[in-house]
Amino acid sequence: MSDSRPPIFDDGGGLPDVDHSRRRTDPGGPGSAGKTVWDSDDDDWHGPNYLARRAIVVALVVAVIAVAAVLVGRIIGSDDSGSGSGFGNADWNNVVTVDNNSGTVVVTNAQGEETNRFRFGLSSLADTEVIGGTLISVDADALAVLPLDAEAEITIADDVTTVEIASTGTLLRPSGSAQTVVAQNTSSERLVMVHGPTGEVIDTLTTDPVPGARYDLANARTEPDGRHVLVTDTGNFQSVLFSFDRNGPSFFPGLALAVNNDIVVTAVNVGTNANVAVFDHAGEPGVSARTSSVRAGMISSDRVILVGIDGDVLGLALSDGGITELGRLSIGTVEFGDVATRGDRLVVVGELGTALIDADGTIVTELPGARPTTSGVDELAPRRTTCLTVERETAGELAVIKFETGKVEAEALASPDLLGAVDGCQPIIPTSAGYLSLTAEEVGPVTLTGDVIAISPDSGTIGVEQSNRLKLVPRATAQPADDADVVEPVDVGRSGRQIFFAEL
Repeated sequence: MSDSRPPIFDDGGGLPDVDHSRRRTDPGGPGSAGKTVWDSDDDDWHGPNYLARRAIVVALVVAVIAVAAVLVGRIIGSDDSGSGSGFGNADWNNVVTVDNNSGTVVVTNAQGEETNRFRFGLSSLADTEVIGGTLISVDADALAVLPLDAEAEITIADDVTTVEIASTGTLLRPSGSAQTVVAQNTSSERLVMVHGPTGEVIDTLTTDPVPGARYDLANARTEPDGRHVLVTDTGNFQSVLFSFDRNGPSFFPGLALAVNNDIVVTAVNVGTNANVAVFDHAGEPGVSARTSSVRAGMISSDRVILVGIDGDVLGLALSDGGITELGRLSIGTVEFGDVATRGDRLVVVGELGTALIDADGTIVTELPGARPTTSGVDELAPRRTTCLTVERETAGELAVIKFETGKVEAEALASPDLLGAVDGCQPIIPTSAGYLSLTAEEVGPVTLTGDVIAISPDSGTIGVEQSNRLKLVPRATAQPADDADVVEPVDVGRSGRQIFFAEL
């Protein structure tokens, strides 16, 4: 295959008008038979109904001022929430605090004992992430990648990889994984990608700079491990595959639709129709088909699941390119879709609601009037392994949806600004009176004082800012018994720093 890039394609007057705004509209028609449906006309989300208790629960939060405490051994928590390859391990044994002003990093163990302290060369940090044992940070002029160590001496010269880039100041993740972050320069012509578990770096300026590139990270796709990143280049009407397992990029006609370890899927939308094509990673073409205009896609074992702008769910056979009609969504005009980090659920957002589709193309559930929350790690796409959190803004409602079944695990009257663990099933939500803990077992006020600023990947521990100190407290929704063993929260340093949990 030649290295030459494909010609500019006819997109019928522009790329699809994909709206990632938080605009809501009233829900529309009924859900399809046999699907789990969140009925917008009922207070029941077809799951546990806690709404009758909400006024009581929120009122109780006001009176909750005691500090939760248990034995230090419980602070770490268990790995009951599980983990997934698309996010990372839920285990942790160290706390990493980062001073954004000075670039100072402090590592403490679960008992609050400082084991390492260093600066890594950047200051006035704009954004920082810890993935696995790798710290990635960016300021206005550079990106730094640092393998963390609980005790070993770390020096800038020997351990820190620094890439000079006039960045937007934000680390974003392509849809489909939480393992890889991307920094973009202010002109959108250049990307620097970091694979968190390994610390590997791809800089598009050095791999194969593309004249006139305009990389759209809202239309970037990857697989659960985050090793292959497919990005739409709107400046050249093409998609570009960057892989940590190959020496250089590959180029494809059309919009980035889906990618896995073996193939790439793109779509060229022409008017109300689309040409959907499958390629291998080197760019060699496979099957293709003509469908209605496509807004979302997911690769399964023997087919590509496609969702059209009108809600048609189609299957593109990888064997012969045949198209099978699998269903039709009733969430209005489809805006976009994201593959969950578990790799086998497609989250589709329309103007009238959200739907979940499995790897067979079966509609698992439809949620009228709901949209996925976008706080924290979920900024561009859902990043959790087991549950999806959605909000219905007009009603001020928030619900936790099980990916496997589409059922409601928990619900609350609360804002969408939440902190979630790896599994996504047990968020902590701020209210005007304190914090709520949402789990399948209970919804109740979190017993603590101070401001919650972090939650551990296993959800069992909370990082709080309290009396100008950073402290770890166990997640608790009840006061300890009078005869219970009580210890002080674990102090991990002064306030004014970010808290990250890591397994080192």
